[in-house]
Amino acid sequence: MLRQYDPQRHTVLETPRGAYCVGTLEIGTIFKSTRCGSHRARAFIIEAWLPREIGAGRIVRGRYENTFRARGGHLALCRDLSNGQRTRLADHHILFAVEIGEA
Repeated sequence: MLRQYDPQRHTVLETPRGAYCVGTLEIGTIFKSTRCGSHRARAFIIEAWLPREIGAGRIVRGRYENTFRARGGHLALCRDLSNGQRTRLADHHILFAVEIGEA
């Protein structure tokens, strides 16, 4: 099971190696949502959790980088099961769809 690590909305997972903050939605979760510009509910599957991209400059190993990735991202890469298109959805839209029983 693949999870989202250090998200804003999380639960604590106890393992033999320690406690981790993990998201409440796993990769592979199927849900129905009307959030992508359609009036009818379409089925989506979560394929990946994307890390946050921060647009602040910093020096890494002597080189300047203007963006870097940080843990705790809230965007999911989702695939529409009806037509195969991929889209990014925020976790609060997915949680809302799961909570109201559209999953």
